[in-house]
Amino acid sequence: MSESDFTIEGAKLVVREDLRAGCEGELQSHCTRLLDSPERQLTIDLSGVEYVHSLCVGVLSFAWVEALNRDKEVVFVVSPEVADVFERTGLSKVFTCKQA
Repeated sequence: MSESDFTIEGAKLVVREDLRAGCEGELQSHCTRLLDSPERQLTIDLSGVEYVHSLCVGVLSFAWVEALNRDKEVVFVVSPEVADVFERTGLSKVFTCKQA
């Protein structure tokens, strides 16, 4: 993945490529930058993502917990493939998700 695969636009992190093994550090860095923004309502846009490696699911889960700890809310905008991953892992029951 390259830096251009992640973009922070205000209170929104947009991911434009699949989240494969090896990109979890870069994802974590961008999630942290998003969480450091002053806004309470945050969005992580995964609508362009078809595959999420389990390590990246962990990073997204950590970001969600960290948002709660900071009294913030994260909404995930998801592709059908990501929605399926969140459903299979049970995260759809705790994450706020919107279909793209």
